[in-house]
Amino acid sequence: MEWLNYHHLVYFWTVARDGGIIKASETLCIAPSTISEQIRSLEESLGVKLFEKQGRSLVLTDHGRVAYEYAEEIFTRGRELTVIHNWDC
Repeated sequence: MEWLNYHHLVYFWTVARDGGIIKASETLCIAPSTISEQIRSLEESLGVKLFEKQGRSLVLTDHGRVAYEYAEEIFTRGRELTVIHNWDC
C-alpha cells in the first residue's frame, strides 16, 4: 500500500482553490517549480491527471474534481480537529 503524501495534496488543493500555480506559490511562499513538481508526483502516485491546460489556465479534470472534494474534506476536518476541540481539558 502506498501512503498519500499530504504535502503533495496541500499543494494540489491550494492550486485548485487559488486558481493557479503562481497564486498558490504566493500563498504557500514556495517556488512555482516546486509546486509543479509536487503536483506531478501526486499525479504519478494516483495514476491520473488532476489538471488540464486550457490556454494559459489550469482546469481540474474529472479526477481532479474528485481529488479536490476529498482534499477539501480532509483539510476541513483537520481544521476542526485543531480549532473546535479544546485539547487542554
